[in-house]
Amino acid sequence: MSTRLRIGIVVDTLDKLENWEIKLLRTILDHREFDLRAVVSTGAAETQKTSFLVRLIDKAEQHVFVKQLQYPTQPFGNQRYRIPTPKRIGRDGMIGLEVDVVVRLNAKALPKECLDQVEFGEWALDFVDKKAKGYDWTGFWEVQAREALTVVQLIARKSTQNEPIIIATASYNTKYSAALNGAFIKEKSVLLLLRELRRLAETRTHPTTTVIPPANIRTSPRLLDSVAYLGQLSRNIVEKLAIRTRAKLGLNARSWGVYLGDGSIESFAPDKAVPLKLAAGMWAADPFLFRWQEKDYIFFECFPDNSKNAWISVACLSGNDVEFLGTCLRTSYHLSYPFVFNDGTDIYMIPETHQTDRVEIWRCTQFPLRWELHSTALEGKSPADTTMFKVKGKWWLLTSLSDHHTFMDHSSELYAFSVDGPALKTVIPHKRNPVIIGSDVARNGGRVHILGDRILRPSQCNSHGIYGYGLNIQEITKLDEEEYLEETIKLIRPDFMVGIVGCHHIDTLGNRFVIDLCKSK
Repeated sequence: MSTRLRIGIVVDTLDKLENWEIKLLRTILDHREFDLRAVVSTGAAETQKTSFLVRLIDKAEQHVFVKQLQYPTQPFGNQRYRIPTPKRIGRDGMIGLEVDVVVRLNAKALPKECLDQVEFGEWALDFVDKKAKGYDWTGFWEVQAREALTVVQLIARKSTQNEPIIIATASYNTKYSAALNGAFIKEKSVLLLLRELRRLAETRTHPTTTVIPPANIRTSPRLLDSVAYLGQLSRNIVEKLAIRTRAKLGLNARSWGVYLGDGSIESFAPDKAVPLKLAAGMWAADPFLFRWQEKDYIFFECFPDNSKNAWISVACLSGNDVEFLGTCLRTSYHLSYPFVFNDGTDIYMIPETHQTDRVEIWRCTQFPLRWELHSTALEGKSPADTTMFKVKGKWWLLTSLSDHHTFMDHSSELYAFSVDGPALKTVIPHKRNPVIIGSDVARNGGRVHILGDRILRPSQCNSHGIYGYGLNIQEITKLDEEEYLEETIKLIRPDFMVGIVGCHHIDTLGNRFVIDLCKSK
């Protein structure tokens, strides 16, 4: 008997696969723990009617806003990426196909006769049911209602259960266009499905699940819905154009700055923080505090404007007064998020360097202005906002990787790695990577704090269509080679100070904290 997870795929047809479907199939075919045993064609489902205006809007948006690069399909013809010949479902169901789980990519659910033969049932991302003839409305309602997040659920149906169950859920920052929003969450949610399939392949048990409660399920948009949507889309576009126009004219509608206050990572009041004058005429963001030889320093990103790469500067703190010391790290590529830490007497910095497609650790040779490249890891990846910490004698590295084809996004997944320390000679991916999925909680928003047995991780809350909307404090409740679990214990929204529209980073030192805030002019 094969130890690999035997997977069946259900489609309308293989002739017109979307990018996210191709990405899913290629990964399944390439994964040593998966065996794509069968492709089943159920024929097109009877879809809901929709208005001509809705379809027209979608086609226009696909052309103007999405512009996806077609995922390569040619490898499907060779031996490595060979897809089984599709089989039709008959009255006898799927007898002889011998699959452990079925992944449904179309809007036509399997009949009970088929489910009876599949141990782990039929799995589907909930947006596959949002289809009408020639159109699907994935992402439409969230944009029309201007919802902060677009939620995706991975749902399972088993013959032994009367109701569908939720296996996993993820939330993504809602985009300004329905077509863009739909394309984005489809590409990103493939990782959610693949992670749970890997878990199933290893454990051979159905995950702990929640029965879907009765709900008012949104249907296909009608004519009046599309008219209301056009109004919201117009407002979204006008807002974006106004911000871009002001930026081109040198009248930035928004600017980031660093604020200082008293409080710990558990109890800080951002409304009591005062602004620091760190770099004249420049934005300052991603502040990190560091104490060395009884003096406190603040390292931060200097961001001149959208036409130049940022660099890292440093200042010395004395009470609420700052002394600017200068630029400590500048390269030909963008730098931000200067996470500074020490291992004994050695001082290191891990700046955000996603443009180099690797993690870089720099070692200080003359504090605080001179640094040299010490080690690198995750070559060929695209990591952002990387943090390291040591707990119970073991080093962990947390970062956000952009696993993208069309969309460069570092805000939706958090990856964990077991490492040997700043040398990065050993980098072992966590078994459950990405350990956190969701733009509202995934990306790091500061260093990890160890408070006795508690591990607190600041994270960004990217929602409401805004990067850097808010800030979370997450408590990591379980971290080992087998599992990673955390929960949100605090959410900071940008409503505590007049003119604030974003906050996405915090660091603390003793009873002092620094936070970056985005102000609207």
